[in-house]
Amino acid sequence: MSVIHDVDATPPWQLVLTSLLLILLPEALAIALFSSIGVGATVAGFGASETMDMVGNGAACLCALLLALAFVVDVHRRGIVVQIIMALLLAACFVATSALKFIGYPWLSFFVCFGISIALIANMRVRCFKPSDIAGKRFFESLAFSFVLAALIVFGAWMGWQAMADKFWSSATRTSLAETNQEVYNYFYSNSSLTLNYTLHCSETKDTAFLATLGTDNEATVGSACKSAETVWFMQWAGPSAIGIGNIIVAAVSWVFSQAAASLQYDESETETHKVKRALKNSTALVVLMLTIMYAAQYVSGANVTISSGLLALGAASVATIVGFMLLEFGFARLNAHAKKDRLAQNLMNMLKSEWMKALMVAGLNIFIPIMALLDRIRQKIRRCTGLPCADGGGKFTAEGQRVVTEMSSWAWCSIFFKVNLVGLLGVSLLMGMKLTYVFFSWLNETLAAANLGFPLLCVMILGVALLMFLCPIVPGSAVYLFAGVVLGAQSQLTGSVGFPLGVASGVLVSSVCKMIACTLQYSMGYGMGKFVKVQQFVGVDKVPTRAMEQILNQRGLKIDKVAILVAGPDWPTSVLCGILRLNVPAMLLGTLPVILVSIIPQVLVGALLTYQDESSSGIMGIISSSVTLAAAVVQALAMFFFTYRIMKVVDEDGEKLAQERDEHRAVAELTRKEQDYVRALKEVSDWKRLSCAQKTTVLLSSFCILVASFIFMADYSVATKFCFRSFAITSKIGASYLEGGLEGNALNLVIVPMGWVALGLAVIGTTLHVVINKWLACNARSNLVSGANKTDVQAMSPSTIGKSSSGYSGFKDTE
Repeated sequence: MSVIHDVDATPPWQLVLTSLLLILLPEALAIALFSSIGVGATVAGFGASETMDMVGNGAACLCALLLALAFVVDVHRRGIVVQIIMALLLAACFVATSALKFIGYPWLSFFVCFGISIALIANMRVRCFKPSDIAGKRFFESLAFSFVLAALIVFGAWMGWQAMADKFWSSATRTSLAETNQEVYNYFYSNSSLTLNYTLHCSETKDTAFLATLGTDNEATVGSACKSAETVWFMQWAGPSAIGIGNIIVAAVSWVFSQAAASLQYDESETETHKVKRALKNSTALVVLMLTIMYAAQYVSGANVTISSGLLALGAASVATIVGFMLLEFGFARLNAHAKKDRLAQNLMNMLKSEWMKALMVAGLNIFIPIMALLDRIRQKIRRCTGLPCADGGGKFTAEGQRVVTEMSSWAWCSIFFKVNLVGLLGVSLLMGMKLTYVFFSWLNETLAAANLGFPLLCVMILGVALLMFLCPIVPGSAVYLFAGVVLGAQSQLTGSVGFPLGVASGVLVSSVCKMIACTLQYSMGYGMGKFVKVQQFVGVDKVPTRAMEQILNQRGLKIDKVAILVAGPDWPTSVLCGILRLNVPAMLLGTLPVILVSIIPQVLVGALLTYQDESSSGIMGIISSSVTLAAAVVQALAMFFFTYRIMKVVDEDGEKLAQERDEHRAVAELTRKEQDYVRALKEVSDWKRLSCAQKTTVLLSSFCILVASFIFMADYSVATKFCFRSFAITSKIGASYLEGGLEGNALNLVIVPMGWVALGLAVIGTTLHVVINKWLACNARSNLVSGANKTDVQAMSPSTIGKSSSGYSGFKDTE
């Protein structure tokens, strides 16, 4: 029977009001300090100096030190006074940091205050409304209702302020916001001979004749300063709406959690295992949704880097929060014990404990793993010095830390490090592919504009180029659609051309035709590759997840799960997989058609708006562009979430049938059987304890280089001040100066000296070492087989790589 009670004495209004209070207090602080309703302009002006920026960096370091201190002194086991003091210090430190860094990261302050609300609610759940006292369903339903109320209150206050102060979005409002943020303009443009003025230098009615007299570089500097300052005061004006939207998102997540918690409530007609299964499915679905949001962030990065970074931060923080609440509410031991009794739940747990998930954890935490180990040893010493009870028998680590050390010591570290390398290289490849694609499209845009081609011929040229780009696996389809919108949108506005609306329509038509042709060509590539048994084995045609996807794709008509895979899946891999699986081509193209509404139209429109030349409506066009980009990302994330959920459901319902052997896959099964001895030998020689010192050094160096390179790339992607790659958009010009967003005539200037080249060099060195150690261990494995088997049989075996799965069906289970 569940530990959750069926009847709770706590009145619902008490839960709602307490939650609402904990939500609104930090949000009210954020609105008062960082929005135009309060003193947002004053706070921004206070931080508008290099000195304050450096103090902000110091405050961020202090926050990290306070978090470390709270960990090592076991603040949760100390008295309530100590806990309150530490909580107030942390909150004050984070708020102060966000205030001091408000100029560079205007969204950070709202994010921090929102995080404080979540932390307060988690503490309330642990101390006041414990899982053993309050049913999870009631708690999370009340929490969802509280967040909805908070969203309505915030939106109401924001709209009421606009009505009373006449601050609706208009030219007068923009002028007023700019005037109250004059210190911000002075910070971004510190030229003693000219004081930046929004009306004269930045607005739609700016004095273009005067700006032209400043020279190209100074005019570019003025334009850049105007955009940076506008971002700050726009966030002051729109900040409350961002908080309201965040409340709605958390309310939706809380409602899903309430359904998961309801699965664990006592019901005599339902087994405990089935309850845990439903709870695990719902919670895992939330994690998958947040991961798809993070993928969607990369999907729209070409259109709006700010939205992309925000979605990435939202996804990462949400995953950590959901996992934390899941473990708090259900308990890992309980989930793990009952998951063993159900196939789908067991597959989910196996997926969470697989080497790929371990590799993702190592790649994500990287340097924090040894830091946490060091802090845990310090915590153990402090426990002994202060007399706190220790249940570890006097070891170097605490009982909690020792469990982690024991668990990690049993991992197959060589295989995990190799998977870490592959994850890092995939991220580096996608990032570099995106950067190079934008440079190429920028050059092509300039070349086509200079060629002065007729509009119909230009459409044909774009169709051909887009087809070639679609055949490259690392080029995202969104970049192709964006390029079509930029080129045709700009050309349509020239004198005597077809006009902006027809230009956008032409971009949509060209992109749609290109997508259909590209899908057919990619299908043909997959069809040809699918003739090789090794390729079939690589994609897992005999594995249940792949067969589940095949079953969904073979449905007739426009079934929503089928459409979701074809529309939201990565462009090149999805169509190639359809070819390998020998799916029906017309059915595949029919299912792909909705991509026109979901992706092509939004991305083409955003690209065209980037070139829109009507200054009088530039502000509203910017809002439309950002809104369309955000909507496209949300739809992309929801579609990916839905098809992932449907694949899990098909595995659950038809797993036994899909696991049965098929005649068309006998060759794959036979190849797997032939490679079993080799894979076993490879696993033996890659055992960490059996590796030589030179081999261990090579493995560690390869992972170290790739992890450092990946960290540098991601840090550069996330921060406002670039230190690795210069900001460059499809609409930028290679020949323009750095101040104008260009590369000063050399594409290699995309890489910033020295950090950019250092990161690329580390990636190359890591890749080289990865290949070397792969070959080295593969050679050792063959040598071991040769000594105990027929050499001819060994030579007939196909080479493998460390960590490749070759087992039969185990759902999502990774080969150990």
